[in-house]
Amino acid sequence: MHLVLTGATGLVGSAVLHQMLVSPTVSKISILSRRPVAQAEGQPKAHVIIHKNYAEYPPQLLEQLKDVDGVVWAQGISSTQVSKPYVPHSPFGIVYRFVNVYL
Repeated sequence: MHLVLTGATGLVGSAVLHQMLVSPTVSKISILSRRPVAQAEGQPKAHVIIHKNYAEYPPQLLEQLKDVDGVVWAQGISSTQVSKPYVPHSPFGIVYRFVNVYL
């Protein structure tokens, strides 16, 4: 099974990544991340794709995700850091854009 994971450097995402790495049913993990993911280094089934702009998904990125079986969207922001100007760029809006482009 090929899965996509976002938020792999955060608290929840790193725990999800660990479970994906040890699961025999997961054969490939495509990690969308703004920065390198130390936990994925040296892991043959983990492929980190550095992706800084979650409002855009260029064709070359989508090509890498064409055989994906599922997505775990663990990317977010601490509720203590959310302000009103952040709302239009909320995780829901980012996920919505990804789904519209991918599907």
